[in-house]
Amino acid sequence: MSAKWRQNRAWEDANLTGPWRALKWTLRVFSSITLAVVLLLLVALYGVSASVPIGLLALAPTYLFYAAALALTVALLVAAPVWGGLRILARASRTVRFLASFALGLAALAVALWMWTGVFWPALRFEPSTGSGLRFFGEFVAANQAVTLRRLPGMEMSELEYYSWWPLKLVLMLFVMNMVIATVRRIEFNFRNIGVLTVHTGIITIALGSVYYSGLKQEGDTLLLAGELGPSGRPGVGPPQDRFFDNTRVALFVDQGRGVEQRVLSGVPRYNDYNLGAVAGESAWETAGLKRPWAGAQRDLRVPVPRSRYGLCDPDISLEIVGYASYAEPVEDYVKVEAGTSGAPLRVVYLHSAVPDANTGQVPQGPVFAFFLSPAAPADRVSENDAFGVEYTLGPSGGMSQARWRDLSEPLPDGAEHGLVVEIPASSFRGAYEAKVGETITIGDTGYRVEVRELRPTPPFPIITEGYRGATSSVAVVRVTAPDGAAFDRYVYHRFPEINQDVLGATDEGRPIRRDADPAIRVSLVEADRLQVYIDEPQPGQTRAIVRGAQSVRVFETDQIGSEGWIRGVAGDLVSLRVGERWDRAIKIERPAPVSEERQDRRLAGTHDAAMLGVELRAPGAGSGFRRVVWLPFNKYVGIMSGAERKIDLPDGRAISLTFGRMQHRFPDFAIQLSDFQMIAYDHRGAPRDYQSVVRVTPMDAATFRQFEHVTKLNNPLRAPSHWDESRPWIANAAGRLAGGLSPRQFKLSQAGWDAAGWQRTQAQADAGIIPGPYASFTILGVGNNPGIHIIAFGGILMAIGIPWAFYLKPYLVRRKKTRIQQQLAAGTYPVPSRAPAASPAIQPVSQMTTPLTEVSD
Repeated sequence: MSAKWRQNRAWEDANLTGPWRALKWTLRVFSSITLAVVLLLLVALYGVSASVPIGLLALAPTYLFYAAALALTVALLVAAPVWGGLRILARASRTVRFLASFALGLAALAVALWMWTGVFWPALRFEPSTGSGLRFFGEFVAANQAVTLRRLPGMEMSELEYYSWWPLKLVLMLFVMNMVIATVRRIEFNFRNIGVLTVHTGIITIALGSVYYSGLKQEGDTLLLAGELGPSGRPGVGPPQDRFFDNTRVALFVDQGRGVEQRVLSGVPRYNDYNLGAVAGESAWETAGLKRPWAGAQRDLRVPVPRSRYGLCDPDISLEIVGYASYAEPVEDYVKVEAGTSGAPLRVVYLHSAVPDANTGQVPQGPVFAFFLSPAAPADRVSENDAFGVEYTLGPSGGMSQARWRDLSEPLPDGAEHGLVVEIPASSFRGAYEAKVGETITIGDTGYRVEVRELRPTPPFPIITEGYRGATSSVAVVRVTAPDGAAFDRYVYHRFPEINQDVLGATDEGRPIRRDADPAIRVSLVEADRLQVYIDEPQPGQTRAIVRGAQSVRVFETDQIGSEGWIRGVAGDLVSLRVGERWDRAIKIERPAPVSEERQDRRLAGTHDAAMLGVELRAPGAGSGFRRVVWLPFNKYVGIMSGAERKIDLPDGRAISLTFGRMQHRFPDFAIQLSDFQMIAYDHRGAPRDYQSVVRVTPMDAATFRQFEHVTKLNNPLRAPSHWDESRPWIANAAGRLAGGLSPRQFKLSQAGWDAAGWQRTQAQADAGIIPGPYASFTILGVGNNPGIHIIAFGGILMAIGIPWAFYLKPYLVRRKKTRIQQQLAAGTYPVPSRAPAASPAIQPVSQMTTPLTEVSD
């Protein structure tokens, strides 16, 4: 205890009394070494909680119980007999007592070990395979063997978020206060203690710098696209990018047609599922009674989305997060909507099977599957696989003209898997033929010939006809030769004969010349390579069907199907279909189906990359309390990558688009572009030795700095906006570098990823001589700032200086002073310090000194 500390305590005891007593004890607490130890222990425990699974931490009571049981066994079977033996031999000599207690202890220890290993430990030891033994919180331990505290429901933090959380900041600030107050009140400010003072100052500087750093730290990445290919076959300079994407924080991007608005989200989970069944309205999956892939995680979630700040969205529209799937795949579902709301008819067709269940051996009593078919949408009215197909139409205006119904019910030649039904209206000719690639069919005596050139399960190019986008169908490509010798190619669609097209040749630019199918000859494709069921509803409540197999075709008229909608004997007596619910209006939605842990990519855990977010939209102004829940997939690069946005149509004609992605930060007054990219490979063309991006940095204001380019490599990051400019004085560059280390607006961009697949593809083309050389379509740069990094470094320098002083120079100075005092005492010339101002002899004998010698060296 230093003299300064004793004086401060004495002054406080004398002056801080009465109402000032609280201040005295506050100063005492923050001056104590105990508080510093406790706070440092809390920091260590905080680090443990961030990295050690809570399942392992929860084992502590179990192992403490094991240890207590072992100690009790030793106490009862070893200590007690030894103690009893010593009491019996109390009058014996010390040698006898020692030998007897030693022998008895060994024997008792052997018995104790035998009892522990043979009786107690087998009964206590926990066996995971059988569940026998003792383990406190067994289910909790098993469920959280690899789960840290920050991943628990209610926490849901990344590592960066957890270390930036307020409890750690509070502990660090209390530690800084403790360090400052203890240093000022305990340590003498003199030359000897410069080392200790410097170390304490360094610790305080590092702690304050860390709080500053964590409070202003930003980290993420950005994607730079290459430009269009130029005459040289190399991409030009890419489009400018003025923002980057946060690694941790997420946002909802809202677009009502007036501009995209970013709404930063707080409280969004990361590692656990919440309310996966969130939906607004009656669901087709639930109505059909099917096993729902989203069943299980029913934790409630209600996170309000911030309101519009810039007037880009109508004020009556509110958004709220109501569900989260941490790792899921989207599955289609339909929701019933009210009249006056946009939607399309929906039909539910149930599959019933008489095949006994493989597990129970019982024939299922209810349906084993349900088809959700939207007859008004060509892309959604069909469901098929390699063995079975079902199509639902709504009469002539909904995909089933009378001509098509007649074609589909036409018998084909025996053994035909594909057939063509050909009509020549002018001669009233009609015929059904087997279709085989390479064969030419003579159409009666009409003079027409049809050569089958291709039979494709899907179109050779996507269907772009309006209303049919996203639809698919098997296609026959035939060459039609008219009686006059004129020939053309016709694309014949099995599912959509109304969009059949003729191709008459190509333009000089190589574009095909297309026209609608010539009505002089009508060709239909009939498929018989699998079981096909065509259900048609020409009038509401009236249903007919065609069941076509490999060798047969059967037609079910309305009276055969009946009001209950049964189409029996689709595949012998084993499979039947039943038309179930008929909704006038329904909308197709996506819902999350959790992915099993075995199929998950562990690298995506907690990143949102495979997540889906459930967002509820309410718009009272749209009428009748409009409410809709939409599940959004994650978009890693909103504004660059598309396909993850979801549009919601409101009953009053308004529309709003929502996208779930990472929060975007703008670069401070500059933009970057990809000027060039190079991959430096090893001689054997294996893994890249290095890859580098030539990045152009352009200021928003030309007065701030000049445009420049930088070759960004793995170990050569780009720094902007402040950078080392050879045209400026050295002192200006050094000052800029120092200021950049303090400013949160200074960023470092390093190479983080690249278009490896595109480079390999173009490398193959270059090797074949098709293009001059390989190129990448994009590059990814990691982005981060380091605010206060120089403050932390300065604190480290202070500690590096202070530690040698405190541990080596200070002891030397103390020893030197002690030697000097001893020499003065021996010579009788030591001036004894006096606490009172009264005059006293300059030299006193040791026996009369008022200050003990042991305190002189403090």
